[in-house]
Amino acid sequence: MANQVARTTRVVRPSRRGGGLFFALMVVPIAAYVVAFSLYPLLYSFAISFFRYRLTDPTQTRTFIGLDNYARALADDETRTAALNTVAFVAGAVSLEFLIGLGLALLLWRDSRVNQVASALLLIPVALTPLVSGLVWRALLNADFGSIGWYLTQYLGLRRGLTGVPDTAMLAIILVDAWQWTPLMMLILLAGLKALSKDLFEAARVDGATDWQSFRYLVVPLLAPTIFLALVIRTMDAFKIFDVVFAMTQGGPGLATTVLNFYAYRQGLVFFDMGYAAALSNVLLVIIGAFSLVYVTILTRQDRAGRVVRPVPEPVHA
Repeated sequence: MANQVARTTRVVRPSRRGGGLFFALMVVPIAAYVVAFSLYPLLYSFAISFFRYRLTDPTQTRTFIGLDNYARALADDETRTAALNTVAFVAGAVSLEFLIGLGLALLLWRDSRVNQVASALLLIPVALTPLVSGLVWRALLNADFGSIGWYLTQYLGLRRGLTGVPDTAMLAIILVDAWQWTPLMMLILLAGLKALSKDLFEAARVDGATDWQSFRYLVVPLLAPTIFLALVIRTMDAFKIFDVVFAMTQGGPGLATTVLNFYAYRQGLVFFDMGYAAALSNVLLVIIGAFSLVYVTILTRQDRAGRVVRPVPEPVHA
């Protein structure tokens, strides 16, 4: 009987040809998309940055000039101002988003119906496109007919509103960006908090640890990888800021809110100097890569070290 079952049982093995075809059908479209919309534009931008190429030239002549566009970028005062504005925006926006996002994540840590509803409502700004957010906030902050701008004019004396004064224009951009992307930071940190073991906190509470001690010696060390992940994601995205600046200030007043991405856009699609615009884009790419490399290096070293959680100190009794 056993021999009969063995003879009638056949092992079905997937054919190599069928597996290769399935792999090709899955990979080829994705590879084609990456090459067409990511790799080719990147390589073309890198190549064109070594040429003097203007769209207004009737002959469309491309003259090879080597590193002159990069040398021009390093010597250009407006480029340095745009770079400093970009770094200032990233530092201010990401720091504010992280602090508020961590506070909201801690408030919504406990599982309850109220916290679930609050989390869903807080994610509404993330669903809006940055351009729409910029246009809405531009109207709200307008000194003449904006509802928020009217209060700023009446009670704070800002006759031109937040976006009309060089000293406060960048602050307005940072606040709008924080309003939109703080919920994303909160969501990432909240996911990290949800993954922490509750047994550690219960044991610390039994040992007499205060909430501050639990936060300092348990939450912060255990949440460090998630924190760095959130910072990497938001830092890389914040360096690419363009939509809000374009919608709210157009880089003004003066150069107060001109960031590298917007400056490259103006050089390429306003003055049609495509070679110089490509060089500026590559400079921004190098800056993003440098900051990302710092974050990833720190995170990798922490993973290799294993990050041993420090013991909670004994509570001091009077």
